[in-house]
Amino acid sequence: MVRSVYWQRLRRNEVAAARDEGAVVLIPIGSTEQHGDHLAVDMDIRTATEICARAAQRVSEFPVLVAPPVWSGYSPHHMLYPGSITLRFDTFAAFLTDVVDSIRQHGFHHIVLINGHGGNIGHVSALANKLGTSGRPVASTSWWNMVGEAFNEILDGELKGVGHACEAETSCYLAIDPTGVDMSRAVRSYESQYIVEVDHAAFREAGMSYPTVFRENSLGLVGDPTLATAEKGERILEVAADRLAAFARAYRQVDLTSVPSLFADS
Repeated sequence: MVRSVYWQRLRRNEVAAARDEGAVVLIPIGSTEQHGDHLAVDMDIRTATEICARAAQRVSEFPVLVAPPVWSGYSPHHMLYPGSITLRFDTFAAFLTDVVDSIRQHGFHHIVLINGHGGNIGHVSALANKLGTSGRPVASTSWWNMVGEAFNEILDGELKGVGHACEAETSCYLAIDPTGVDMSRAVRSYESQYIVEVDHAAFREAGMSYPTVFRENSLGLVGDPTLATAEKGERILEVAADRLAAFARAYRQVDLTSVPSLFADS
């Protein structure tokens, strides 16, 4: 087995050995953006990377590598706040494509994109579709999808999932690194904090979505981080890691060596 699950900590011969053993490669994707006054700005990528690492360490039958984290994503809707760093959509797509193509160039076929930022969801999905139809298939998900119904048992607040700087996210960071959380600054907020006010109930009823851009000087969060605990975070991380490890085992059995290119795209 490999000395470390982290791609960037391996020597080139160790990367080659992992490839020869049929390694699965997990790419954590996130952002660097404001998460209220109580939570570190690397929340999204820190959590995605932690889940990938825990999953990789659970698999002993073959290597699972965690690629270098993609620490910046699509976050223009947070740019009114200090600490936020965003990529343009085209930059994000091009960067992630180059990362995938580089990994494939070295002979790895089973690649999984693990997203940790809500603003990346549509872009990662579109990119995975583009790569798959051009003969470069990748699996993709956002980590909270792997937790799913388990949120109902773990969380106490009315939001049974991930909002923004919420009970779930704050709990995860408390479990990973409590020095990045200041619970004395955590506040509860479910009120609209966006520049454009819409009737959210009407949008939900119609199955519509609308771009959300936090207005300047708002709380910049959605949910109730005051309910967060490290124990809840540990449970969330463990569920996600267990399910990602199980997926890696199943995904490795899929033959991806002869997927055709249906459309010549870059």
